[in-house]
Amino acid sequence: MAHDEVQGSAQAAAVPPVAIAAVDLGATSGRVMLGVVSAAGIELTEARRFAHELRDRDGHLTWDIDELWAQIQEGLREAAALARERGLELASIGIDSWAVDYVLVGPDGSRIGNAISYRDSRTDGVADEVAERASRERQFEITGIAQQPFNTIYQFAADERLRDLPEGSHALMLPDYLAFLLTGQRRTEVTNASTTGLFDVRGRAFSPELLAAVGVELAIFAPLIEPGERIGEVREEIAVELGLHRVAVTAVGSHDTASAVLAVPSATSVESTTDGPIAYISSGTWSLVGLELREPIPTEAARRAGFTNEGGVGGTTRFLQNVMGLWLVSECMRQWSEEGRETELEELLEAAAAEPGGRFVIDATDSQFLPPGAMADRVARAARPGPAAHGEHDVPRTSAEIVRCLLDSLAIAYRDAVTTACELAGTGTPARVHVVGGGSQGALLNQLTADALGVEVVAGPVEATALGNVAVQAAAVGAIEDSAEAMRARIRAGAELSRFAPS
Repeated sequence: MAHDEVQGSAQAAAVPPVAIAAVDLGATSGRVMLGVVSAAGIELTEARRFAHELRDRDGHLTWDIDELWAQIQEGLREAAALARERGLELASIGIDSWAVDYVLVGPDGSRIGNAISYRDSRTDGVADEVAERASRERQFEITGIAQQPFNTIYQFAADERLRDLPEGSHALMLPDYLAFLLTGQRRTEVTNASTTGLFDVRGRAFSPELLAAVGVELAIFAPLIEPGERIGEVREEIAVELGLHRVAVTAVGSHDTASAVLAVPSATSVESTTDGPIAYISSGTWSLVGLELREPIPTEAARRAGFTNEGGVGGTTRFLQNVMGLWLVSECMRQWSEEGRETELEELLEAAAAEPGGRFVIDATDSQFLPPGAMADRVARAARPGPAAHGEHDVPRTSAEIVRCLLDSLAIAYRDAVTTACELAGTGTPARVHVVGGGSQGALLNQLTADALGVEVVAGPVEATALGNVAVQAAAVGAIEDSAEAMRARIRAGAELSRFAPS
């Protein structure tokens, strides 16, 4: 071992353990995790996990912000108690969630209306209206963001509340709003800002041209903040209530995929290895498939291919495509449950593995699967015969056949997305693909992905988003060197990984 490596190891060993809380919100569930950071790695303990779901209010699909906030507070109380059992006090709190959704906050700090979900139908047809004022090509040239119908730019265009907001009001992205409740400070974290369709991908600031196209002023957003910067300190009244002591709230990669990609357990994912680039799949409700790059690719070819350039931790670009992900399976299960056909996920996956592959396929990037409801029926109608179909009229009928269709289709979508990303970036064939997040536990899907791509798939860590969240905070409080390589090394030290070779 070189002298500097020995010295670095000694310095890491000399740093005492640090306790950090990560609030990680997915589109169907949330969790508060206690992360204990030491020289040995990052040890995660679940303090609280809770389900949440969309609610129909005032004619819109909305998030239950009050319930989310109540659950987060309880989770932080429990995380602080777990830390004290270890003889530690929480040093920092960081929050991540899905992208594009926002909460309107008045000048006095009160919430204005509901937090409307990206799955709401209010944006139907709005993208075409905005394109009349700023062409799709121009939007992508500025932002590098794929023009999904739910992007914040289209939500703004559809949001009548913005036309009559009191001066001093803000639209806070969801994690930024929750950080505001904790600290009283209004900020806009850049990785989430980059997903809005209003953010200049090269200038790393909001675009006046696109803001004007939807009729809002720059003042609608609070000042920008980078991952690792301090937002503020937990307000005294909340700290007393939750048993916290002078705890900082730190900006992390608040778009959950930004945190998850930081946790890819490779020595580096920005630079290519000698064998080729490292691709990733952040697998959960959505699957985000692509490459981490130093520079964006806001080209017309990328736009036509459906790719997006999102901000990453450390100023990197997450060049990726959105694939519908395990939302497809969870929504099918919800339908079957409502029909009285209770089925456990593990049993479904075992039954799907016993089905012959390649009989049916769907387009797993098709926006028709975005809304909730009757998913199994929609999949059955959309399925077309695959290479192993029993005939041109062969359609999936059983739950096992539908789930196998979905897994086969996701593997194909992953293959196409990785291959196209590498072509657009000019990087050559990937050396391997890292699958992180909850979906990395799906052995069958991992194997199908390895087979489809013909390269090794490395699965894990499962709690990638929470690990990336904790790692940024740990660097901010001095427990880890402030570099992506150092953060990944600490994550890799304690990661449990599974490998799938193509068959």
